[in-house]
Amino acid sequence: MIVFIAALIGLMIVVMTIWSIRFISAGPPPEPDLSSVEEVDVPYLCTVCGLSLTVTEAQIGEEIDPPRHCREDMVRAV
Repeated sequence: MIVFIAALIGLMIVVMTIWSIRFISAGPPPEPDLSSVEEVDVPYLCTVCGLSLTVTEAQIGEEIDPPRHCREDMVRAV
């Protein structure tokens, strides 16, 4: 039984190592095309702690998803 658990833990370490190497080798996501970015002025408010945030740039034609803070979606401030 102890050998089985040790083998399982070893397999998990190998799998996580391979996953980590592949994740790191993929590199960062590509930069957005600056011609498809527009200036916006969308204020958000965290309902938990009261943090205020303003989104100033967004992709053209895409709905802006509210950012998360305090593990909750922020609400659009008026």
